[in-house]
Amino acid sequence: MNRIWLISLFLVCGLGAAARADEAVVQWESDDGLFLAGANIVVTESVEGDLRASGDSIVIADDVTIDGDAWLAGRRVVVDGAVDGDLDIRGQSVLVNGPIDGNVSVWAVDLTLGPDAEIDGDLIYYTNEAADIAVDAHVDGETEAHFFSDGDKQPDALPNDWRGEWEGYQGQIRSFELSLPGVVVLAFFAGLISLVAPRWSDGVQLAAQQTPALAVFYGLVWMLGLPVVAIFAAFTIIGIPFAFLLIVLYGIVFLVGTVVAVLVIGGFLTGLFGQTFGNGAGERVARVLIGSLVLWAGAAAPLLGGFFWFATISISIGAILIAGRVRYETV
Repeated sequence: MNRIWLISLFLVCGLGAAARADEAVVQWESDDGLFLAGANIVVTESVEGDLRASGDSIVIADDVTIDGDAWLAGRRVVVDGAVDGDLDIRGQSVLVNGPIDGNVSVWAVDLTLGPDAEIDGDLIYYTNEAADIAVDAHVDGETEAHFFSDGDKQPDALPNDWRGEWEGYQGQIRSFELSLPGVVVLAFFAGLISLVAPRWSDGVQLAAQQTPALAVFYGLVWMLGLPVVAIFAAFTIIGIPFAFLLIVLYGIVFLVGTVVAVLVIGGFLTGLFGQTFGNGAGERVARVLIGSLVLWAGAAAPLLGGFFWFATISISIGAILIAGRVRYETV
């Protein structure tokens, strides 16, 4: 059991950037407004009240209106919609291209104001260099600029296709990508689990092969049901710590399920075709290699890649839960 917890710790520390995908966005509402957290967030509906969002990328679509204040934190932030209150952004690359009724405060590496930006209040920003401000952008209040780098630098001319570049990026964040380095990291951790905990990994593969329908059901209940439980738990002050623990547990199990998917695919294919590659470590390494390559190829398939990924992770998480239940019942 200690070995399993050690493997999970390695996964949490080292697998965060192994694969990039459109992960589900966790959201909850309170009297203070709407809260969003996720890897890639695209807001396509108006928000009644304040908005708090944190993620790798955040996009506020051009037909969206935030009735209150907005606080956004992300590596890339695009505000193409309207904000009726103040706008605070903490990020790396920031684009503001919509009407803002209040003040705008930005801490970022670079800031761009598009031609549709209309700021009724003050603009205060901290960046590496002067912001790229379109000729048609309008700021009614005062503009206060602070630079992290030594000396002021004149901005380059704003490219004519700036909107096309950002819309292209918005399309990219909705696509699925499993890079070759990510596959290598997945294979490493899958091999680690297979060699360090062979009985547990065999039990998970057996559960996926013998009861695939039940594994898919358990996996879907976990992936779709747990965030809902966390959201309802967060409605009360007492339930907030419990909701936080559920989200942490959700992330850990999702990471473990991603790695176990390699073992499940490899074990299923070697068993389906009756192929053997020796005994012991050789057989396990072969399963890891086959599973990694098939997962990589399947996730990259046009249109069906995302479905393949989601189904594989679901059955893997379900198999983990089934194997855990069987182990508990036999103790």
